[in-house]
Amino acid sequence: MEQKLGTLRLKVLGTRGSVPVEGKNFARYGGATSCYKVLAGDEEIYLDAGSGIVSALPARNTNITILLTHMHLDHLVGLPFFIALTEKERPIDIYANERVGLQPKEAIDKLISNPFWPCKIEHYPAKTRFNLLSEKFSIGDVEVEAMEGSHPAGSTIYRLTRQGKSLVYATDFEHNPKACEALINFAKGCDLLLYDAQYTPEEYERCRGYGHSIPQEGIKVAEAAGVGKLVFIHHAPLRSDAELDELERTFGRDDKITFAKSGDEFLL
Repeated sequence: MEQKLGTLRLKVLGTRGSVPVEGKNFARYGGATSCYKVLAGDEEIYLDAGSGIVSALPARNTNITILLTHMHLDHLVGLPFFIALTEKERPIDIYANERVGLQPKEAIDKLISNPFWPCKIEHYPAKTRFNLLSEKFSIGDVEVEAMEGSHPAGSTIYRLTRQGKSLVYATDFEHNPKACEALINFAKGCDLLLYDAQYTPEEYERCRGYGHSIPQEGIKVAEAAGVGKLVFIHHAPLRSDAELDELERTFGRDDKITFAKSGDEFLL
């Protein structure tokens, strides 16, 4: 069964950037914000906790970990609605970097507490532990590496490796020569790269410094790093299915380069 499921199995729960959207124009690529579920044996690892985590259906017998890239609203807004938090004594580990002088719990408490929400995460029935990131650590037999990307106030890039298979999650990343060189080295030889491509080149000219990238730069990084598969993520909030289809026709290459769609699964 383990072989059939893959060494690492990633499911797209939310791939929208900035703000959730809904409606018929966003049905296939999805309107939920950033969240990706990774299954690795008994480990259930969530990359970010945007509104996509609301639709997650955690298994009863897995260990749950949430890896947060940063504390912007679109990557955190689904956390108080994560169903596993309502399970009594369910162990949940949350990892994040210090941001603007705030430890992970301090930052989350500023949003998920009165008057914005009636309780803190620690008041849910689950047993939630907040952990400060280190550059390397393990979740079960999954090796996790972390590095800082290029984004206002910072954003963590993650690499998950298990039994020789690896994926890299590089959301909220703005390209520049130094940042791209670091990402190329970090992602070298990975099987799957999730890369922020929120803007077109024309949009990027108006949005320099906002902390996001374009497909052309993602392709350069993937080629230089020898990535097996490149998946573009963090779609612009009002980018319709038809517009994303057009971008995929322009930049897609067989099954090697695609734009993430809600419900997509990738087996490594």
